[in-house]
Amino acid sequence: MKKTFLILSIISLAISCKNKEEEKETTATEPAVNTGYTYSDTFKLAINNTLNAYYSLKDAFVASDTVKVNAAGAELKTLLENLKLDEVQKNDTLGFSSINGRPGDVAAEISGMLGEKELEKKRESFEMISNAFYDMVRVIKPTGAVIYYQYCPMAFDNKGAYWLSNADSIRNPYYGKKMLTCGEVKETLKF
Repeated sequence: MKKTFLILSIISLAISCKNKEEEKETTATEPAVNTGYTYSDTFKLAINNTLNAYYSLKDAFVASDTVKVNAAGAELKTLLENLKLDEVQKNDTLGFSSINGRPGDVAAEISGMLGEKELEKKRESFEMISNAFYDMVRVIKPTGAVIYYQYCPMAFDNKGAYWLSNADSIRNPYYGKKMLTCGEVKETLKF
């Protein structure tokens, strides 16, 4: 009887351990949720306005409209020049150090973009702006934002280029109407 009880206890323990391992495996394969940081209402508004200005610039490139590109670029430049990242430092010191000064760099790139006459040259600047924005949003983690990181493999003579979007549908800013839907979503950022 004692042997039977001992055997049943060992089997029960083995099954229990196996179930716990399966639970761990299931949990480990689930995607991590990026939770946004807590920011002041003023900072949240500044970030939302800056993201919306970026999306307006992207949409102007999609429309291949130089006048709209310049207007959206000027608005984005002003917002970036006034963006203070102090609150980010409170939440993520290391991340802050990786993006500190980025808004100023992007504003300078936009100044260069505004000076370009050709739309294709402006698009080259947009690539740098998009890469910087991707770095910034990954650190800032704007609460409630869903951002689609999209990619066109054919941009710039098949070098490829990325951009951010607030929609999962592809509207390619590097080709506009020529190849409007060329690209794919590479990553979805949810904060």
